[in-house]
Amino acid sequence: NLNIISICRFVPQKNIDEIFLIASKLSSFNFIILGDGELFSKFKNLKEKLNLENVYLIGQVDNIYEHLYAADLFLSTSLYEGLSISMIEAMSIGLPIIATNVVGNSDTIENGNSGYLYELGDYNKAIQLINNLAESPNLRENMGKNSYMRQRSIFSENYMANKYINLYSDLL
Repeated sequence: NLNIISICRFVPQKNIDEIFLIASKLSSFNFIILGDGELFSKFKNLKEKLNLENVYLIGQVDNIYEHLYAADLFLSTSLYEGLSISMIEAMSIGLPIIATNVVGNSDTIENGNSGYLYELGDYNKAIQLINNLAESPNLRENMGKNSYMRQRSIFSENYMANKYINLYSDLL
Protein backbone atom coordinates (compact mmCIF):
# COMPACT_ATOMS: atom_id res chain seq x y z
CA ASN A 1 0.00 0.00 0.00
CA LEU A 2 1.15 3.47 -0.84
CA ASN A 3 1.47 5.80 2.14
CA ILE A 4 0.28 9.31 1.34
CA ILE A 5 1.08 11.96 3.93
CA SER A 6 -0.37 15.39 4.60
CA ILE A 7 0.91 17.71 7.28
CA CYS A 8 -1.36 20.61 8.08
CA ARG A 9 -3.32 22.57 10.61
CA PHE A 10 -6.93 21.43 10.80
CA VAL A 11 -8.38 24.73 9.57
CA PRO A 12 -10.67 25.58 6.61
CA GLN A 13 -7.74 26.81 4.45
CA LYS A 14 -6.25 23.30 4.31
CA ASN A 15 -9.35 21.86 2.60
CA ILE A 16 -9.12 18.55 4.46
CA ASP A 17 -12.53 17.55 3.10
CA GLU A 18 -10.79 16.98 -0.22
CA ILE A 19 -8.24 14.63 1.37
CA PHE A 20 -11.15 12.61 2.76
CA LEU A 21 -12.87 12.57 -0.62
CA ILE A 22 -9.71 11.35 -2.35
CA ALA A 23 -9.10 8.76 0.39
CA SER A 24 -12.66 7.44 0.04
CA LYS A 25 -11.96 6.71 -3.66
CA LEU A 26 -8.52 5.17 -3.03
CA SER A 27 -9.22 2.71 -0.24
CA SER A 28 -6.13 0.61 -0.98
CA PHE A 29 -3.82 3.54 -0.06
CA ASN A 30 -3.06 4.84 3.42
CA PHE A 31 -3.66 8.54 4.09
CA ILE A 32 -1.70 9.78 7.08
CA ILE A 33 -2.60 13.27 8.29
CA LEU A 34 -0.40 14.98 10.87
CA GLY A 35 -1.45 18.12 12.67
CA ASP A 36 -4.03 19.61 14.98
CA GLY A 37 -6.41 22.52 15.01
CA GLU A 38 -9.95 23.72 15.42
CA LEU A 39 -11.40 21.15 12.98
CA PHE A 40 -9.58 18.07 14.30
CA SER A 41 -12.63 16.74 16.20
CA LYS A 42 -14.87 17.31 13.17
CA PHE A 43 -12.62 15.18 10.98
CA LYS A 44 -12.12 12.53 13.63
CA ASN A 45 -15.91 12.15 13.80
CA LEU A 46 -16.24 12.22 10.00
CA LYS A 47 -13.60 9.50 9.65
CA GLU A 48 -15.63 7.26 11.98
CA LYS A 49 -18.94 8.15 10.34
CA LEU A 50 -17.60 7.36 6.85
CA ASN A 51 -15.70 4.31 8.15
CA LEU A 52 -12.50 5.44 6.43
CA GLU A 53 -10.15 2.78 7.72
CA ASN A 54 -7.38 3.99 5.39
CA VAL A 55 -7.24 7.48 6.98
CA TYR A 56 -4.99 7.94 10.00
CA LEU A 57 -5.37 11.15 11.99
CA ILE A 58 -2.14 11.24 13.96
CA GLY A 59 -2.45 14.67 15.55
CA GLN A 60 0.46 16.88 16.54
CA VAL A 61 3.85 15.15 16.64
CA ASP A 62 7.30 16.26 17.76
CA ASN A 63 9.24 14.57 14.96
CA ILE A 64 7.50 14.67 11.59
CA TYR A 65 10.49 13.13 9.83
CA GLU A 66 9.82 9.63 11.16
CA HIS A 67 6.42 9.86 9.44
CA LEU A 68 7.80 11.49 6.30
CA TYR A 69 10.36 8.71 5.87
CA ALA A 70 7.54 6.14 6.04
CA ALA A 71 5.59 7.95 3.30
CA ASP A 72 5.67 7.49 -0.46
CA LEU A 73 4.26 10.87 -1.45
CA PHE A 74 3.02 14.15 -0.03
CA LEU A 75 -0.48 15.55 -0.66
CA SER A 76 -1.60 19.14 -0.19
CA THR A 77 -5.21 20.12 -0.88
CA SER A 78 -4.90 23.69 0.39
CA LEU A 79 -7.14 26.48 -0.89
CA TYR A 80 -4.10 28.80 -0.75
CA GLU A 81 -0.63 28.75 0.75
CA GLY A 82 2.26 30.99 1.58
CA LEU A 83 5.49 29.07 1.53
CA SER A 84 4.51 25.64 2.80
CA ILE A 85 7.16 24.53 5.30
CA SER A 86 5.69 21.02 5.48
CA MET A 87 5.92 20.69 1.70
CA ILE A 88 9.55 21.83 1.77
CA GLU A 89 10.25 19.33 4.56
CA ALA A 90 8.73 16.58 2.40
CA MET A 91 10.86 17.70 -0.54
CA SER A 92 13.96 17.69 1.69
CA ILE A 93 13.74 13.91 1.97
CA GLY A 94 12.81 13.36 -1.67
CA LEU A 95 9.06 12.84 -1.61
CA PRO A 96 7.14 13.58 -4.80
CA ILE A 97 4.39 16.12 -4.21
CA ILE A 98 0.78 16.28 -5.37
CA ALA A 99 -0.77 19.64 -4.60
CA THR A 100 -3.51 22.01 -5.60
CA ASN A 101 -2.50 24.57 -8.21
CA VAL A 102 -2.80 27.58 -5.92
CA VAL A 103 -0.50 30.42 -4.92
CA GLY A 104 2.32 29.08 -2.80
CA ASN A 105 2.10 25.53 -4.09
CA SER A 106 2.65 26.64 -7.69
CA ASP A 107 5.69 28.64 -6.53
CA THR A 108 7.16 25.61 -4.80
CA ILE A 109 6.41 22.73 -7.16
CA GLU A 110 7.62 22.45 -10.73
CA ASN A 111 4.62 20.70 -12.29
CA GLY A 112 5.55 17.38 -13.87
CA ASN A 113 9.08 17.51 -12.49
CA SER A 114 9.18 17.73 -8.69
CA GLY A 115 5.50 16.92 -8.33
CA TYR A 116 2.12 17.46 -9.86
CA LEU A 117 -0.29 20.34 -9.51
CA TYR A 118 -4.01 19.85 -10.02
CA GLU A 119 -6.81 22.38 -10.16
CA LEU A 120 -8.56 23.06 -6.89
CA GLY A 121 -11.59 20.83 -6.52
CA ASP A 122 -10.60 18.46 -9.34
CA TYR A 123 -10.18 15.52 -7.00
CA ASN A 124 -10.52 13.08 -9.93
CA LYS A 125 -7.30 14.53 -11.37
CA ALA A 126 -5.62 14.14 -7.98
CA ILE A 127 -6.74 10.50 -7.91
CA GLN A 128 -5.37 9.96 -11.42
CA LEU A 129 -2.02 11.50 -10.46
CA ILE A 130 -1.77 9.39 -7.30
CA ASN A 131 -2.55 6.26 -9.34
CA ASN A 132 0.10 7.23 -11.93
CA LEU A 133 2.73 7.49 -9.21
CA ALA A 134 1.53 4.29 -7.55
CA GLU A 135 1.79 2.34 -10.79
CA SER A 136 5.27 3.60 -11.64
CA PRO A 137 7.94 3.22 -8.96
CA ASN A 138 10.49 4.68 -11.42
CA LEU A 139 8.40 7.81 -11.95
CA ARG A 140 7.93 8.14 -8.19
CA GLU A 141 11.68 7.75 -7.61
CA ASN A 142 12.65 10.24 -10.34
CA MET A 143 10.09 12.78 -9.23
CA GLY A 144 11.28 12.34 -5.65
CA LYS A 145 14.88 12.99 -6.71
CA ASN A 146 13.76 16.11 -8.58
CA SER A 147 11.81 17.23 -5.52
CA TYR A 148 14.91 16.77 -3.36
CA MET A 149 17.11 18.66 -5.82
CA ARG A 150 14.62 21.52 -6.11
CA GLN A 151 14.48 21.88 -2.33
CA ARG A 152 18.28 21.86 -2.11
CA SER A 153 18.72 24.33 -4.95
CA ILE A 154 16.14 27.02 -4.16
CA PHE A 155 14.70 26.37 -0.69
CA SER A 156 17.75 25.42 1.36
CA GLU A 157 18.85 27.47 4.36
CA ASN A 158 22.10 28.50 2.70
CA TYR A 159 20.43 29.53 -0.53
CA MET A 160 17.76 31.57 1.24
CA ALA A 161 20.32 33.21 3.58
CA ASN A 162 22.48 34.19 0.61
CA LYS A 163 19.46 35.65 -1.20
CA TYR A 164 18.68 37.81 1.85
CA ILE A 165 22.31 38.90 2.18
CA ASN A 166 22.35 39.89 -1.50
CA LEU A 167 19.05 41.72 -1.16
CA TYR A 168 20.24 43.71 1.85
CA SER A 169 23.58 44.42 0.17
CA ASP A 170 21.76 45.78 -2.89
CA LEU A 171 19.60 48.00 -0.69
CA LEU A 172 22.62 49.48 1.09
